[in-house]
Amino acid sequence: MERFYLTVARVAKQTLHHMVEHRIPMLPDVYSRHFYRFLSVCDQNSQDIVDEQLESDTREVGNQQDQGLSIMHELSVMIDQLDKVTSNHTVHLDNHLLNLKKTEKVDDLDQLKKDITGELNQVIENNNEIHSNIVNAQETVKRLQNKMEEVADMATMDALTGLYNRRALFSRLAEEHSRSLRYGQGFSILLIDVDDFKSVNDKHGHQVGDGILRGLGSFLRQNLRDSDFPARYGGEEFICLLPSTDQTHAIQAGEKIRHLLAQSKLSSKKMDVSLQITVSIGIATLNDNESIDDLIKRADSALYKSKRDGKNQVVSA
Repeated sequence: MERFYLTVARVAKQTLHHMVEHRIPMLPDVYSRHFYRFLSVCDQNSQDIVDEQLESDTREVGNQQDQGLSIMHELSVMIDQLDKVTSNHTVHLDNHLLNLKKTEKVDDLDQLKKDITGELNQVIENNNEIHSNIVNAQETVKRLQNKMEEVADMATMDALTGLYNRRALFSRLAEEHSRSLRYGQGFSILLIDVDDFKSVNDKHGHQVGDGILRGLGSFLRQNLRDSDFPARYGGEEFICLLPSTDQTHAIQAGEKIRHLLAQSKLSSKKMDVSLQITVSIGIATLNDNESIDDLIKRADSALYKSKRDGKNQVVSA
């Protein structure tokens, strides 16, 4: 863990220095993109340290979620128990009250007093025990909440590629869509799919395939503008949001990515394998009053045409 923090601190320092030097606005999303860009060009040892920690954090988040569900179940059981115990005591006390109305002898009243006192003491003891259990459960929930807050950024990041995930993508698309409707500033998206990715997994194994996707994530961060928003859409598909970008410039950006990638090799560090891959790209530029879903559908149709016409192509909707 210490090596991880040292690596992150070094990358953070480089990021801040770069942003100050070039007078780049210190906004959270802008800082994040620059941070991951510097992280993607770290030395091999630093990359391994970060990758190991990301995998560990992903497992930890899963464990925290499982524990949270378990505690919620325990609390539910406690509430049911409290309800049953309270109901039982209520019935007993009602019976004692009924007997009290019928009792005429002093000896019977004395015994009834003892019965009622015992029942009330049992109620207090049971309630104290349940209260103690609930307090303990609340403390555990609080610890889990604090732990999950420490890794809250993972909720918007794809652990494998280091890019934004689908949730963050749609949140950002909604913001850009709203801005476009308000100010008339259009935007474009690139829907990128790795050609013949199944054959990579079949021939080299899924670990190599994961390494290729990780390398593609780094490639996109390095070859897009600071204002662009690359995200993993799912599987081997990626969407790059290009703010304030018309169709012509979006095609240029797509061709740049396609051309540079076709001349490069992506490596899987863990398996020591380097492969040359190509991508097919579908482009869509937002039309007036068009929804996000329709925009993505048009990009998907363009991507399908690119695949159908031979792959390794850029097609605009």
